[in-house]
Amino acid sequence: MEPLNRRELFVGAAAAGMIGVVGCSSDATTPSTRATTTTSPVPPAGRDAPFDTVVVLMMENRSFDHLLGWLDGANGKQAGLRFRDATGAVGESWSIGDDAQGCAYADPKHDFASVLKQINGGKMDGFLATGPVGDHFPISYYTEEDVPVMAALAKGYTTYANYHASFAGPTWPNRFYQHCATTDTNHTWIFPGDVANPDPFPPLEKRPSKLELAIWDRLAEAKLSGKYYFHTEPMTGLFRSGRYDAISHPYSQFLADAKAGKLPNVSFVDPDYGLIAELTGTSNDMHPHGSVTVGEAFIAEVVEAITSSPQWERTILVINFDEHGGFYDQVPPPAVEDDTDNGPDDKADYKTLGVRVPAIVVSPFAPAKVVTDGPYEHCSVLKMIEWRWDLKPMTRRDANAKNLADALDFSRRRAPVVVPPHPDPTPAACAADAKSPTTTAGATTTVAG
Repeated sequence: MEPLNRRELFVGAAAAGMIGVVGCSSDATTPSTRATTTTSPVPPAGRDAPFDTVVVLMMENRSFDHLLGWLDGANGKQAGLRFRDATGAVGESWSIGDDAQGCAYADPKHDFASVLKQINGGKMDGFLATGPVGDHFPISYYTEEDVPVMAALAKGYTTYANYHASFAGPTWPNRFYQHCATTDTNHTWIFPGDVANPDPFPPLEKRPSKLELAIWDRLAEAKLSGKYYFHTEPMTGLFRSGRYDAISHPYSQFLADAKAGKLPNVSFVDPDYGLIAELTGTSNDMHPHGSVTVGEAFIAEVVEAITSSPQWERTILVINFDEHGGFYDQVPPPAVEDDTDNGPDDKADYKTLGVRVPAIVVSPFAPAKVVTDGPYEHCSVLKMIEWRWDLKPMTRRDANAKNLADALDFSRRRAPVVVPPHPDPTPAACAADAKSPTTTAGATTTVAG
């Protein structure tokens, strides 16, 4: 039997009754793009690189083709792809247009077992086979006009067209890979503690992860600074060691630190992916049924905080997505070096990456281009941090990952891109009856919560 994800666990329980540098211009630039298959020259040693601030904003649950498949030179595909559902019926990829939430559809499956079926040995044809019959949300896509903020960033900065999730599965293992270059779980569970009123830092004995090494330890050993900024359910609150509680701060502190020019050497910024926000559709992380428009406004806020910060001219901002969230992509995940070992009962494949996801670097050193070499993944971000400050790799995975900085140009600085006008909407919950029987492409199905 396939393990329940945290949404299914919660919904099932509720049903049972539980509730000024040379070359830098002050004039902003407009987006342009060009494709490349080669990397840019980088300094021979990271210590010579002209940046000392790295910010990582990890969003949630969207694939590359679903959000950016329209981007020229990025090996994207949108219209005209065909997929079979569990009954053998064929559905065709379709534009979801201005439906920013998809409240009428089920949250696409993205647990490890389902993702294996979606990848289907590299055929990439199983995205309809893991959900309710007739629900074609997993093979929907947004066009350039639907995602103006992502479009401006993807066309105006460096976009990685061969960037994959670190693991073919859900949120927690991928976010652990971003922190630790490994994971000790292949599932995502409910954050420990009171669901209605979560404690960001629950008692240590209730925390599930026994991982003892993260990038924060490497930074501390080198006397470098690091902070983790969060909304409601911090990843740092999952570590039983409790070692990273002290570096964890509310998102409002990120905005204040950026404005004051007091960001640390390395910052991770997380959106609100708390269970309640995601179940109601009021999250800002783009995880269904959170609004893509709300997620774009959050991305824009982070970008504008960085580009207006006194630290802009020496900063690299990475915008990536933890995993594909069950949405289609047609690029097979490649194999990688990995030494994760969670015992004989863990049947997960840690030596193959997950589905392709969007990844963009916003920086004075990020030229407007699409990078097609790779593969890159979450551990490529760690590799860049380790290269910059000569830090020891944590696992075989980050030791062998491709350096994200390979695609950047440190020979000059460029001005920030103008982010187009965007609404700053208040997140709206999905209507209580939104997930009633739904018709998609002529088929009818009852979509579960």
